[in-house]
Amino acid sequence: MQSFATIVAVSALFAGVSASPLQARATCGSAPSGSGSQTPLSQPTGITTAQACQAQCEANASCQSFVFGMVNNEDKCMLYSVAASSVPKQSSTNLIAYDKACTSVPAVVPTTQNPTGRNQKLAVRATCGSAPSGSGSQTPLSQPTGITTASACQAQCEANASCLSFVFGMVDNEDKCMLYSVAASSVPAQSSTNLVAYDKACTSVPAVVPTTSNPTGSATGSTSGSTGSTTGNTGSNTGSTTGNTGSNTGSNTGSNTGNTQSGAQNGQQGAKSARSLRLTVRDTCGAAPAGPSGNASPISSPSNVASASACKAACQADSSCKSFEFGTMTQGGAATCRLFNVAASAVPAPTSGQSFVVYDVGCSF
Repeated sequence: MQSFATIVAVSALFAGVSASPLQARATCGSAPSGSGSQTPLSQPTGITTAQACQAQCEANASCQSFVFGMVNNEDKCMLYSVAASSVPKQSSTNLIAYDKACTSVPAVVPTTQNPTGRNQKLAVRATCGSAPSGSGSQTPLSQPTGITTASACQAQCEANASCLSFVFGMVDNEDKCMLYSVAASSVPAQSSTNLVAYDKACTSVPAVVPTTSNPTGSATGSTSGSTGSTTGNTGSNTGSTTGNTGSNTGSNTGSNTGNTQSGAQNGQQGAKSARSLRLTVRDTCGAAPAGPSGNASPISSPSNVASASACKAACQADSSCKSFEFGTMTQGGAATCRLFNVAASAVPAPTSGQSFVVYDVGCSF
């Protein structure tokens, strides 16, 4: 009788164990891989971190898991009534799943370099003006034309959501701008050492037009153009010429030694040339608009303009047009051309969602 009771007790124990399987490990930051067709309970908006998405899930009694990430520059938060392991595979690898019970969920706002918003242990130092040395065979996303500085090339990269880096420099007397969908450290070695690479996030990118002596367009520490004094009668010549000793410091008083009249004329010509150099302002040719908000409004927005070159032609056809911008009013929107009666440097910065590049009418393409 005692043996029978023991057998019954052991059987009951095994039945209890069978009814309570081991608890499944939580999914905390993995790509969803479920094969079902479960749809989200809800998709809260204005959620910018995975941790904030988790808070939405915790506030919903039916929520068991959530998905978070950035897709097309928009943060996505989706709540599900099933475990993260059962959440269906998503359309973008930027979206990752978490169970409601996960701890240490990231409070990181996604970026183009980190679209999932995961915690990153070490920030990778940006490449800002180094010769590309990647070993892959990555090809450029695009090669915009008419770009004359590295800063303008960066503006083209910033206007392209897929662009992570760019290459700029002068080869065979032609300025080159190439946009890449990989980090600058992964851009392949180029055919010319004149071409240097920058990550999209670089700051203080040079706005220097390349020359044969500075083909990379790197910042040289001094402004090109007005150098203080130039050889001959082209600037602020302060010396005296043999026989013609006129002082060329702006007062043109002229020394009476030798030919005073000739010295004075040289001084006037030098001062005039110096003023011309100082007053010459370089055109803005392919930069992100950065003027004060509300500083100027478009004088017109020509329709059916599909390229920056066509937008320039529309500007040239309008005698009051001094600059133009080309881009989109919304992410993925139609190409838009807008004309302005102020210089490109005064065109207001774009508002949220807009993506424009601005040019002065005198820019050459």
